[in-house]
Amino acid sequence: MVCVSCGLQSGYNRAVVELTSGVELGGFCRSCEIREFGRSLERGRWSLNDGCALCSRDGHFALPAWEPTATERDGDIVGSVEYRVTDRTVALCDEHFHEVVEGIEDRRRRVRTRDPV
Repeated sequence: MVCVSCGLQSGYNRAVVELTSGVELGGFCRSCEIREFGRSLERGRWSLNDGCALCSRDGHFALPAWEPTATERDGDIVGSVEYRVTDRTVALCDEHFHEVVEGIEDRRRRVRTRDPV
């Protein structure tokens, strides 16, 4: 899964889900999460926030954390990861989400225009 911010593999940190359709748009890697938000997404009390985590607008894009799970199947323990979007899931409005995502094009443009050393 590709990080919506940097364009690299996001691993299993956070998914990015469009709330109206439920479509998974990609991931949000740990490095980009820390760069954009520090550790506040993991420490915040987001169940108290209705809508965007950064302003008073409606949330349109959820950033649920991938959580490890273990189930027993035929006597074996099988591990996997999954996410759930709930009313406690961190969400961003379209404006704040696009600020995070549009940074990728700016970074790619800077990389393409650098002179070789």
